[in-house]
Amino acid sequence: METLRDYYANMGLDENLILRLNKELRVPSFAKLTNEIHEKRLASLNQAKSELWDHGPTMTTEEITKELKSHHGNMAKWKRKLNPVYSVKGYTIGSARPGKEASSDYNRINHYSHCPCDSCKAGNRVRGVINPHDMFPYVEKNNILKSARRKELKSGEIKATPWTVEHIFALIEDAYTSNQIQFAIELMGSIMVRMAFMLDHHVDNTGVMKLSLPKLATKEMIARLPELGTPGQKVPIESVIFFLDILGFNEDIKVDVCGYRDLKREYVKGPKPRDNGRTNTMLTISHMAAVILSRRPVAEFSYGFHRGQGMNAITKGKIHPTYPLLSSNIEELLDVKLTDLGWTPQI
Repeated sequence: METLRDYYANMGLDENLILRLNKELRVPSFAKLTNEIHEKRLASLNQAKSELWDHGPTMTTEEITKELKSHHGNMAKWKRKLNPVYSVKGYTIGSARPGKEASSDYNRINHYSHCPCDSCKAGNRVRGVINPHDMFPYVEKNNILKSARRKELKSGEIKATPWTVEHIFALIEDAYTSNQIQFAIELMGSIMVRMAFMLDHHVDNTGVMKLSLPKLATKEMIARLPELGTPGQKVPIESVIFFLDILGFNEDIKVDVCGYRDLKREYVKGPKPRDNGRTNTMLTISHMAAVILSRRPVAEFSYGFHRGQGMNAITKGKIHPTYPLLSSNIEELLDVKLTDLGWTPQI
């Protein structure tokens, strides 16, 4: 039965490279990370809620929808405020504000039943409000919105649908065509896990907390899979990862607004940090990538994704067997059979 060592060797990967990647990516334990990274996540949340990224003008839902429909090919005409955050290979990744949930007439935000705000605690659950900090993550080049799936209608009009988590799943799944791509997806999934816990986020020289991609892993990933997307709509793989990072900021905003105040949940013994928001979103994408790689069961992911209403984070105990480059010492896993790691045998 094939071992992990055999698996990497059959892909033509040098064992020294595997050890170097493990040294760069390793996460000794996930058990206490939720608490350990809470202050960093809270700082990033407060950064995202601040005016560092301009909240933009007051707009209605209809105005935002029409703007996207009419000007996805020329974002210079957008009324929304564009806040560039990352730049890679001529592409800009950032947040546009207001997002749809921050539009003046939006009324679909309901506080969680356990929300600790005064109104909810008094039994008057807050319903039908806006999320004032919502933003629209984007990738653009030459003022053209790139983080969208385009389709030509019978009328000749080009319809642009902004990326959703479903589109991200498709970008990764459609890329899987060879062993080389398989390793690139493993690297991307490993990076996504680290992003979930903000292990590669640092405050830059301007005082802004940003993602700094692990250098060796990113280099090896790009060498095998430089772009994601369909012909004519491809973008650098790094731009997708940076897009997901902006999405992560916004996911923390959403749960904070709805009742996980300061990314904690209230319990009888007091508030505790939770993984809802950025962490669970990134771990859901990592889980999906693991399914594509046949490292986690399709049924397990599908059922959990349905029950979780679009979320199914890979459990912390499954991360190291699924993404061994993240293990504390991969040498201890190299002679383990793939089936013992929980991977599905390849036919």
